[in-house]
Amino acid sequence: MQDSTDTINTINDLPLRPAKPEDATDAQQSEQGKPGSATPQSPEEQQAQDPVMPVELGEPKKKKRSKPRPKSKRGKNKPTGFEEYYVDAPITPQEFENERQIYDVSRPLLFRLEDALLRYQKNRRLESDRRVVFLKYLAYGGVDIGQKMFGGVDGRDLQAMDSEQILQARALASIKKDKSNLAVDFDAVVRGFLTSFFPYYFNPETEDMVKLATVTIRNFLSYLLYHDVCPEYNENIDQARTSCDIAAKELWKNQQFMAKGPGDFNTACSMLFGGDLYNACAFGHDWKPSKDDSPGMTNEAARKIVKFALACAGEDAQTLRYLEVDKQNQLGARRIEDIDGFEITAVHPPDQVVCSLYDAQAPDLNAVGKLLAKAYRDPGQPPYDRSPEEDMIGFPELEFEFFLEGSLLQYCYPGMKVITPVWEMSCGFYYFEDVNRAYCSTYTVLDNDLMLGWKKPSDLTGSQDDTNDDGDDSSVTL
Repeated sequence: MQDSTDTINTINDLPLRPAKPEDATDAQQSEQGKPGSATPQSPEEQQAQDPVMPVELGEPKKKKRSKPRPKSKRGKNKPTGFEEYYVDAPITPQEFENERQIYDVSRPLLFRLEDALLRYQKNRRLESDRRVVFLKYLAYGGVDIGQKMFGGVDGRDLQAMDSEQILQARALASIKKDKSNLAVDFDAVVRGFLTSFFPYYFNPETEDMVKLATVTIRNFLSYLLYHDVCPEYNENIDQARTSCDIAAKELWKNQQFMAKGPGDFNTACSMLFGGDLYNACAFGHDWKPSKDDSPGMTNEAARKIVKFALACAGEDAQTLRYLEVDKQNQLGARRIEDIDGFEITAVHPPDQVVCSLYDAQAPDLNAVGKLLAKAYRDPGQPPYDRSPEEDMIGFPELEFEFFLEGSLLQYCYPGMKVITPVWEMSCGFYYFEDVNRAYCSTYTVLDNDLMLGWKKPSDLTGSQDDTNDDGDDSSVTL
């Protein structure tokens, strides 16, 4: 007990250590209180000796976004070579001599065309849409498109090549030797591609899309003429350029006619006398698509359209015949068989007299004119199954006269082929229904589109006798 008491008293007798000053001011005051301390400094002198860096408290600086490069540096404003007034620059004498060697007539035509394709794609800036159309045109004409297998090169290989070798390495078009037995006809390929393949593979929805195809192909043909690639086919190439000009005018008219046809008069006849719309009003309009908000044509409106067309634009004999058959309740129509449509031979828009009659008596209706045509059978469709006796007689030469609104007649031209059902009225005039397809006056059907994507069949039986053109075994063993 005595030892613990002594320990407590000893602890109480120990001196206490002063607390640490809380800030610099307390420390300075404690230093001043000590004997022998230095003379106190003013705040200005102390700040001069120990400067304090100012701290700016504000919003953090935002990183500056890199500005996109202008179009001029990205090449968007660079000429493509397809402008309306674009012409190739004059070539130097050295380039001329080089081209004379490349395009010498003594060389096979396939080699000359292949070299011309390589240089054409090098000198033109083919954008994505234009490139797709151009490559499809080449494939339609028998040119193999796509990168050559096992022909890829890297940057090191390109550095060791000259310009001609680089051009060959980056080639996307080639012509195989087995195509040498095919007939060469630039005009036929252009007409076949633009009139039968292009409208239904690409389905152009604007006039610019039509011009993109025709201008691209015409530009390539002009390149062949300018560089004298195949002088033995210059006349054929020039005719192909004319076909491009014709297609540029007619393709867009065909697209508009298909979209806006068949017109009020033909729709009214289909509802009243026979066709897809026959008795549509009697059964209601439930057959219409849910998104179609356009008001349907009533029977009264359809009869008004037909009667005004006959009275204003028809002949007296047609009008009298119609009234006579109508009184006998024998108005009807039958579809003409064994034809695909009609080919237009003449277009007669509504004259001033007809337009004035419509304006005075029926301002809510569209004035109609006349369309003269003959029966047409599509050579691109399978032939009709006919008996030998019918084949000996042949197809009858039918001629039609249609009533059509002036707003649709502006898209019609002689030589235009329209694929649509044609109906004959019991009173003697004709009408047609929805326009399924419309062809140009230069419509040409070729078998080239059937060969797109075709590959030579391989022997799967493992026969050793089947070899390819190079002599290598092309059989496949499963």
